[in-house]
Amino acid sequence: MKRYLLSLLAIPLVLAGCAQTPSSNPPASQAVDSLDAFHWQLTDATDRGGKRLDYLFVQPGTPVQMDFKTNRFSVSNTCNVINGTYLLTDNVITFSNMLSTRMLCANPQLNTLEQKVATQLQNRADIDLFLSATPVMKLRFYDGNTLTFTGRPTADVRYGGTGETVFMEIASNTVTCSSPALPVKQCLQVRDVYYDNSGVITGTSTWRAFYPNIEGYQHQEGVGHILRLKRYNVPNAPANTQNQAYILDMIVQ
Repeated sequence: MKRYLLSLLAIPLVLAGCAQTPSSNPPASQAVDSLDAFHWQLTDATDRGGKRLDYLFVQPGTPVQMDFKTNRFSVSNTCNVINGTYLLTDNVITFSNMLSTRMLCANPQLNTLEQKVATQLQNRADIDLFLSATPVMKLRFYDGNTLTFTGRPTADVRYGGTGETVFMEIASNTVTCSSPALPVKQCLQVRDVYYDNSGVITGTSTWRAFYPNIEGYQHQEGVGHILRLKRYNVPNAPANTQNQAYILDMIVQ
């Protein structure tokens, strides 16, 4: 991760249209890195007349989220995850090659949400990117709709590295546990899972109580999973706290 990304939270930058002077526009490479540095969560959406697009907000507390990685993007918190590529030319962004997983959601509103988002992304958009203490990305689509996203730093930015990929199996039931100087709580039971280069499981560790929380994972008692996680070392972790952080990357099964 480039060092300057860590400073994006404090330095206001603008990638905008003709209203901004050329000197205020960061280079295209920096704009791409800036997109990569955040999880972008939908906070507002309006049509050409300023009317709110309520059909994009069917999950209160779980907003539609866009993530970028080099020239690729993904959309989550719809029925399925939408993946594709994007091209950023000056202040115009174009999405293409969109594919999604094929899960059918029980909530018909989520199926509709996915369809609406995929349709919207078929339009080109002007992009306004404001990087400050609260980063904001505005996509002004050529059909007149405007989608506004708020940025939340990715784990790579928060922890200053790319993290290590590990696999863990989560048992269906939790256990009571404690950690030195930390309170008693209900902990996950986990074991490490090892794969070869072909994706075949070659072994597992023994089961153990797991005190840290896994960001992005909500355990349901009685249901087990195999997870792909990103593990990060926490720099300058305070005493009596966990010095490693675990982020859900994917539910394998």
